[in-house]
Amino acid sequence: MRWTKVLTVGAAVSLGFVAACGAPTPTEPTDVVQFDKSTIATATSGMLPDVKGPAPEVAGAQRGGILTVPYFSTPANFDPSDQYFNDTLTILGLTHRALTAYAYIDGQSVLVPDLATDLGQVSEDGLTFTFTLKDGITYEDGAPVTAQDVVFALKRSFDKDLAQNAPTYQREFFKGGSTYDGPYQGDPKWKGVEARGEKTILIRLEKRFESLPYFAAYPQFSPIPQAKDKKQDYTLHPLATGPYKFKSYTPGSELILERNPEWDPATDPARNDYVDGFHFKFGVEDVKAQTAILSSNGVDATSLNWSPIDSSLVEQIEGPKKAQFVEGPSSCVYTLNLDVRKIPLEVRKAIAVAYPFDSVRKAGGQSTHAYLPGTTFIPPQVPGWLDYPGVEGFDGTGDGDAEKARTMLADLGYGPNRPFELSYYYEKDSAVAQRVNQVRKQKLEAAGFRVVDKGVPAKERRELAGTIDAPVNMLQSPAGWCYDWPSADSIFPPMVSSVAVSQGATSWGNISEEKIDQKIRRIQELPIADQGPEWGKFDKWLFESYLPAIPYQYSKGNAVFGTKVRNVVNDPHHGMPIMTQIWIEQ
Repeated sequence: MRWTKVLTVGAAVSLGFVAACGAPTPTEPTDVVQFDKSTIATATSGMLPDVKGPAPEVAGAQRGGILTVPYFSTPANFDPSDQYFNDTLTILGLTHRALTAYAYIDGQSVLVPDLATDLGQVSEDGLTFTFTLKDGITYEDGAPVTAQDVVFALKRSFDKDLAQNAPTYQREFFKGGSTYDGPYQGDPKWKGVEARGEKTILIRLEKRFESLPYFAAYPQFSPIPQAKDKKQDYTLHPLATGPYKFKSYTPGSELILERNPEWDPATDPARNDYVDGFHFKFGVEDVKAQTAILSSNGVDATSLNWSPIDSSLVEQIEGPKKAQFVEGPSSCVYTLNLDVRKIPLEVRKAIAVAYPFDSVRKAGGQSTHAYLPGTTFIPPQVPGWLDYPGVEGFDGTGDGDAEKARTMLADLGYGPNRPFELSYYYEKDSAVAQRVNQVRKQKLEAAGFRVVDKGVPAKERRELAGTIDAPVNMLQSPAGWCYDWPSADSIFPPMVSSVAVSQGATSWGNISEEKIDQKIRRIQELPIADQGPEWGKFDKWLFESYLPAIPYQYSKGNAVFGTKVRNVVNDPHHGMPIMTQIWIEQ
């Protein structure tokens, strides 16, 4: 699900995929394990509209302990309105409840009511959804959650200053959403969402949106009382409705969560609260964190890292430390993002030919436990997936062809006296990112490009790369995409429709083309069950006609954890551990 955007960390990113494939030793090149992508199971996520709280208990689980989670990426903020990254979605899932939620029941990830009594009642024409809040739900300060709070939060997600990185479904689907600017700058008479009394929320749509119950699981649907909104400072302590609340938050460094005594498990079918709290540490080199966790001395025995396993540690997790590693399906596709406004199509093709994918993977310490080579924007498990080769037959592997790329550039009028300039940000305070950048820069320069690599602190890179008018032309956010639910209607509309750019958000290629918008609208008008094959055709057409980004691998979810950490389960729709299932041996 993605949403979500993939987080750039060194070679690829801080999210992974899954499926047990062999991996090379650290001294070997990153060999590609042959794998038939057509055998990957199609992803589904059923709905259980009648399920009630509390969440099913985990057999043998013990209460107590603090789970420490060190990893390299640094969240820009924790404002619920602005979230669309997998790590912050996972973290806020501990503190914030939405209208719906994913729950792990009987070995399956399913959609269930969370704050709402059901998954929404839809009108006969499909253009109005009605949600009713459960009784007895309060914030961490004891104040009751009201329909007005949910409506305010949804309106707030339209504010370009407060929700720069937010999803764009509400802007596209909510009635009048394309011109609404939020509660502080927008039309006060806007009726796209409306509260009826203290419990009822109405959402009016411009067009049918059968996937709305899935979207309602996002933190944009988490209530915010308007009287307590501190705008840009709300990120410092957003009011909790889940089993945990903010104890302390140091932006760029760490977040500590503690129990929320106002949370009522009887109303929550999706969450358990076995650990006493969480300690998230940002900016920690993943290989260092993973190495320490596998050794499990002191606090490392109660720690977890959710980034792709470093290739130098594969021998351990395939051997004596096998019990401390979990991998499983994920929803993410990694891409090389290229700004179509600044890089012509034929130059983008030359970049695809020149790019050293395998060398970058090796420099970044990636192993095939964390990825599967690929070339499509849609991952194989999504209905309608259509396989096709990349530029010049690219299959997701290889180290680039500098000579061929130079020839392609020469045919376009570029050469030693007039090189095409590529520019991007990288994390200057990460040893892994420095290694990756050295390889990337050398290979691209060998292909005839001029490279301007802009080293910035890791804690600043996500925000800089997510700025649409940043003075760079490649490697902006997102570095990939994780479907928001297992359908391509949660991939292409947010990633290549004009809505994202109009909202000031980055997207694949920062592209805005009416022809793309028209094709998306045509497919969206089809019944959801008929959309799959059409999205597959659209995927191939988009790649061949526009190439806004270069897909090169599908992710797997990885987690490395200490010897006292128990019941680490991979969420197949996010490629992340289900944090509320975890308990610590006392």
